[in-house]
Amino acid sequence: MAMAPARAAFVAELGKLIGERGTNRTQLAKKIGVNRMVVSAAVRGEQHGSPKLLPSPHVVDGLDRELGAAGRLLALWREAMMEHTANEINLDRGRGPSLAPTVAEGILREETATDRREFVELAALSALAASTQTAMDKAVTAATLDELEADADEIARVYGSAPHASLLPEVGARWRQITTILGGPVAPESRPRITLLGGQFTYFLGRLAFNTDDMRSARRFAGLAGRYAAEVGDPVLILSVAALRSSIAYWRQRYGPALADLQAVSHITDPYMAARIAAYEARTHAALGNAAAAREALGRMEATADTFAPRPGSTPVGPAGVAMFRAGAALALGDMDDAGRWAAIAVDGYQRRGGDYSAEESHHATLTLALAHLRGSRPEPEEAARIASAVLAESPVPAHTVSGKLRSLGRAFSADHRQLPEVAAYVEAYRALPAGTGAP
Repeated sequence: MAMAPARAAFVAELGKLIGERGTNRTQLAKKIGVNRMVVSAAVRGEQHGSPKLLPSPHVVDGLDRELGAAGRLLALWREAMMEHTANEINLDRGRGPSLAPTVAEGILREETATDRREFVELAALSALAASTQTAMDKAVTAATLDELEADADEIARVYGSAPHASLLPEVGARWRQITTILGGPVAPESRPRITLLGGQFTYFLGRLAFNTDDMRSARRFAGLAGRYAAEVGDPVLILSVAALRSSIAYWRQRYGPALADLQAVSHITDPYMAARIAAYEARTHAALGNAAAAREALGRMEATADTFAPRPGSTPVGPAGVAMFRAGAALALGDMDDAGRWAAIAVDGYQRRGGDYSAEESHHATLTLALAHLRGSRPEPEEAARIASAVLAESPVPAHTVSGKLRSLGRAFSADHRQLPEVAAYVEAYRALPAGTGAP
């Protein structure tokens, strides 16, 4: 089907302007603050995800501004919108390309039976527009965006230390609020904030699913959060989702896909997430036995780590996190001396409960210290069991990665070690844990 004339004129002018300015869709998307697919759809005269519709007004406004169109694109878009509306309500009777007179004449001419039917249809659409606007206002009033954003910030602040069982109903309730709002009429100016909140709460649900070893749910939430992130183009959310996807693969010992998930977002940067992404690259390279790549990534991690206040997304990597990831990489590469030194620094750092505190990562630091005692040149099985038993006492229901590491440690004790009282007590305790997927 041929494109309608006014829409075709808009598409032609947009393509011409892009060519004249020597820019591309990726650059335009970055300047406007949307995903590249949104601009690609606009170049086709479509709205991303709804090809029947014209591009959104804020996208066209951004294109007009960035391409220096001085209002020409907006004017052509308005003509195309009138054309689309007229076609939808059958007001276009073929009087030529200018549609404004067509609409006016359709209402003002003598009321034949056909005219009355068209007038009633237009009046009904007008009433629907009024009720839709009222619904938009009510939706935002019912769940104030400022309050929801404050809730997301608070969840980010306590996520590292709060029991996951207590967080789930809090996160779930707010996620349902957001999905309900997004499922109804939303004011265009509010949609970016609401979509970002939807992505943040979905991401938190993904992390909660991951920490309880529900990988199917974790992947589903990560997929949905990724779509929200792509729509709003928020770098922290995009990188946090990539980190979650990488973790899902890493703790299943699928190291190639874990690295690919991180490399897929290598073109996106944000100071808050730089150290986390580098740390995940380092641990994956270490698991693959690539010491040089692991050391390079650890250097980037340390250079970008900082004491950020937690934001909705991944937990920041601060001094304790730097030591924890260095200890883990050393353990994976077989350097028990380095693993023990870095783990001790990490354990001390996490005890200070700084901004990068995470109960899960604190437990990993402690268990790495235990493994270093067990696997070092002078094994200390009783000390390893004592250290690990403290983790079991502190967290009877640990995150599944911690549970997996506790089990890995338990399996590492030899038959002779198991004759020692401290080790025997630990082995009995860890066997009561649910199966985990933690790498040693």
